[in-house]
Amino acid sequence: MELETVLYRKDGNVGIVTLNRTKAMNSLNKQIFADLTTAFEAAKSDHEVRCVVLNAEGRAFCAGGDIAEMKGITTEKDFFDFMSVAGGFTTLLNTFPKPVVAAAQGAIAGAGVSLLMASDIALVAEDAAFIVAFGQVGLIPDCACHYLLPRIVGLNKAKELMLTQRPVKAAEMKELGLANQVYPVEQLQEEAMKLARKIATGPLNCYAASKAMMNKSFQSDFDSLLQEETATQAAVRMHPNAEEGLTAFLEKRKPQFK
Repeated sequence: MELETVLYRKDGNVGIVTLNRTKAMNSLNKQIFADLTTAFEAAKSDHEVRCVVLNAEGRAFCAGGDIAEMKGITTEKDFFDFMSVAGGFTTLLNTFPKPVVAAAQGAIAGAGVSLLMASDIALVAEDAAFIVAFGQVGLIPDCACHYLLPRIVGLNKAKELMLTQRPVKAAEMKELGLANQVYPVEQLQEEAMKLARKIATGPLNCYAASKAMMNKSFQSDFDSLLQEETATQAAVRMHPNAEEGLTAFLEKRKPQFK
């Protein structure tokens, strides 16, 4: 696997995808979207990987889109092509079947905001600051920000963050539901790996099914989702993980899920 702007490695059952354009504060250009797609596809197809950590090298998680690259794209068709590459990875991340834990420090801006929101669990460092900065450069939020942000913080708050482009520091990020936990900078990666390893011991088939249903819950009516939930529960009961989990509970031991 050849990657120019992203690092990918495995630590046991955890795949670690790391943004690595530190000189550009991990800003998102066409290449980094392509590399992220390659890395996540590798993690998706690797049966040993049961959870993914998305993090970044350097002092910033992601400063948003690469402004210099975007300034150089001067036709609507070419910019549409650029956004289509970004959209391909956005779709992959938002529909990814395995759990994703984001660990973000420093600046989280623009499309970097969407990377954090699309992850299943977001951990941030105490120095983190989140900003929906697109209006500052005459663009609109992208990478599914219009879909994700109102669902996390509510419609009016999402509009406020878009219109004011004010920085949201770590403590407020947790209050708004943009971050699950806040840690000192030096503890962030350790805590992310600790959580990922714990999640990786769980029943991956159940997590994938639940993720998919939760993601579609805002577009589903109660009856339809209940029917899908019932059918899925009956199906997963036939999986070896259910037999192992139920047996382990009755035997008062820790389950060993596949």
